[in-house]
Amino acid sequence: MNFSIERPWALYGILLLVPTLLYCAFIYKKTFMALYRSNKRRSSQEFKNIRKRIITRIFLRSAAWCMLVFALAGFSWGTVSTPVQKNGSAVALVFDISYSMTARDCPNKLTRMEAAAAYASQLMEKMDGIPTSAIIAKGDGAIAVPLTEDKESIQSLLKNLSPKMMTSAGSALGNGINAALKSFPRTISKSPIIWFFTDGEETDSSLQSSLNSALRKGASVVIIGFGEEREVEIIAGDGKTPVRTALRSSKIKEAVNEANKKNLGGQGFRFLKGASAKFVDATEIGSARKVLASLNESDGESAAALAYEVQPIDRHKLFITLAIILFALSFFASEFSIMGFKEAVAVSIIASSFVSCSNEFNESKKILGAVWNWNQKDYTEAIAGFSQCLTDAENNGNELIKQYALYGLSATYLMQNENNAAMEKINSLSGNAPEKIKFASFYNSGIIAQREGNYQKAVELFKSALMVDPANVRAKVNLELSRNQQVQRAHESERQLNGAGEVSQEESDLQKSVFNRIREKDQQQWKNKQTKEKSNSALDY
Repeated sequence: MNFSIERPWALYGILLLVPTLLYCAFIYKKTFMALYRSNKRRSSQEFKNIRKRIITRIFLRSAAWCMLVFALAGFSWGTVSTPVQKNGSAVALVFDISYSMTARDCPNKLTRMEAAAAYASQLMEKMDGIPTSAIIAKGDGAIAVPLTEDKESIQSLLKNLSPKMMTSAGSALGNGINAALKSFPRTISKSPIIWFFTDGEETDSSLQSSLNSALRKGASVVIIGFGEEREVEIIAGDGKTPVRTALRSSKIKEAVNEANKKNLGGQGFRFLKGASAKFVDATEIGSARKVLASLNESDGESAAALAYEVQPIDRHKLFITLAIILFALSFFASEFSIMGFKEAVAVSIIASSFVSCSNEFNESKKILGAVWNWNQKDYTEAIAGFSQCLTDAENNGNELIKQYALYGLSATYLMQNENNAAMEKINSLSGNAPEKIKFASFYNSGIIAQREGNYQKAVELFKSALMVDPANVRAKVNLELSRNQQVQRAHESERQLNGAGEVSQEESDLQKSVFNRIREKDQQQWKNKQTKEKSNSALDY
């Protein structure tokens, strides 16, 4: 599955939730105590609902924070093939420094290691501008010189090649190839090539598997053999044990042929069409040209255009999207009342988004678009959207979507003060509608009755709404307001029946006398003010 985490240290960000949650628990405990003291009339059910909303909001926002942390950590799984233009080559020089390479069976009585160093030095003279790395291999593989265009550092290494450069025992050629693969950056835009200088002697038989891995990852491998086919005797690494060694060309050729057959491509993290393995005997005439030919093959136009990177799929966008959704849900779950049109439709969208039927999912998306228009106060588009959802739901026989569409239309008409149209849609709602729709329909019907001045009917509707949701505060408030309006209207009617609007003659005479007395007093105050202002003006003058 190629599961990986690019920045695992980012996961420590989840620990920040611990002090945050403790602080929230402390604050909300104090808030609840204060709320309880100041609102003892509230029922226990109301406090339970408030507590449930707060806990839901904390949970959703904590989950949103975790999604952001996962996005920063760089989770990735799965792979995708991406075409990449490969220009030029990068070469990794792998030197076998096991004790078998100390055998003196090369021309001019050179050891195999000395001959490999001289051979590599001559090849590097033809590699101007080609980035090169150097790897040493014995019982293990290690990068001695990272990928660079500075050839002097590699030349310095060639002068000091020795089995004593590594303490690991044995000869593991496969580890040398694996180390060479690591020396190429994952984002390298050049074709990777490995030149392996060895006699083919190994103690763990890892050459075959490492060749398969290199070809699957798009790296061409050229194995350059040193030594004679005839066995010679050397002293092993312990300084005592004599062993016989030779150039194992037949074994190397067998591994090369097998790797070329298995190179089907498309696996691993690199695949370069034309990647292959070769064996070249260093003593053959023109062997250097064969080795350098691998550079020309990699630089050819066809090879340069057929490079692909099979890379893991970064999932940070997925986690960011989930974080946004969870954060938005925290508002729907805690900030909006059940009677709110937004929440009622949002709940329907969330519920219907997880159904397997594609028709229901499409209809829920249409409702979501109409809700968005409703929030933007674009009621014309909202009506068009809900009407389309209603038509589709009737054609598909989807009763749930139909109920939400009807309620959406009624809520939109209500915002446009079209009370008759709103009541028509509310009356079309089914008796089997969800509880939230039932409550909202009773509540909105009560609002319409209030607008029309029918307070007795409004009282009955708000009572019906509270039968569905007894803890709703807004319904209780509007119920009391409707009752007060009803009582006030009754008192006004009673005063009219008792002639409260008629004024007796005695009351009229009394009002006139009081008015005249107030007028005389005001005139006297005005005269006193004028006299005082004149006196002050004379003094100033």
